[in-house]
Amino acid sequence: MKCKICGQSYLEEIFNAKILKKYSITYFFCHQCGFLQTEEPFWLEEAYAEPINTSDTGYIQRNITLSQKTTILLSLFFNREGKFLDYAGGYGMFVRLMRDIGFDFYWYDKYTPNLFARGFEATNWGGGSTRQ
Repeated sequence: MKCKICGQSYLEEIFNAKILKKYSITYFFCHQCGFLQTEEPFWLEEAYAEPINTSDTGYIQRNITLSQKTTILLSLFFNREGKFLDYAGGYGMFVRLMRDIGFDFYWYDKYTPNLFARGFEATNWGGGSTRQ
């Protein structure tokens, strides 16, 4: 197995953990770049059958709080006029909030429908050949 970040061919097996309450997954650490990754994920389709867990009662408040913190971070350290991508953007709530604040944000998520940021998919941002 190679590191998904730097391509290093030796990864150290660090620990195992249970995913979805049934799969024992091995985690590997790259000593070259410090990245921690799992074995090849075979469980993603099952994991994303329901993109947002029905017990996630903090979804909206978490997005509001993160949009406020991200606004400060982007305003202080990045070009406020830049284009930004929320990769794995869920239902698009964060993108919608950031656009409402005035940032040029776009959405991409392979597993979740875009409910809140329609028309601002990564394929429409002019930022390259990002597939949807």
